[in-house]
Amino acid sequence: MIKANESPWKYLVMWLRYYYAFHYLKSGLYFVIFNYVPDFSKAGPVGPYLTEMHNVGFYPFVKYLEVVLGAMLLFNWFVPLALIVMAGITVQISYLNLFVSPHPRQTFTGTQELLINGSLLLAYGGYYVDYLRKKAEPLFLWEGFKNRKG
Repeated sequence: MIKANESPWKYLVMWLRYYYAFHYLKSGLYFVIFNYVPDFSKAGPVGPYLTEMHNVGFYPFVKYLEVVLGAMLLFNWFVPLALIVMAGITVQISYLNLFVSPHPRQTFTGTQELLINGSLLLAYGGYYVDYLRKKAEPLFLWEGFKNRKG
């Protein structure tokens, strides 16, 4: 059987990883560098929710997290971990864009988030196999490193 890293698909996965990294970096850096906050009053039904996210400090937290996660993808650091954290953000963005405020631009964004994050989660899915154990016993982090192959 062909390994993922030895097939031509590795180039598509690499391109998706870079695209998603730049997508997250662009989104986060607009806030971090320029303190750019969109006008939530024009966001339709999701506007009040986003305003309150910003008021309680969760919106800035997510933007800084986007910068960190984008850098992790760009530099190929802890990619499986970054994708799991991004999955939570992806679900939130997709839900808001597809169901709460389904405008054509938002519908594209929500679908794009789901497709890219889902594709990358599948591409790196081999790293998550240990999570699918039917029964698991406690295993400290440092013990996991000892038992790991390669």
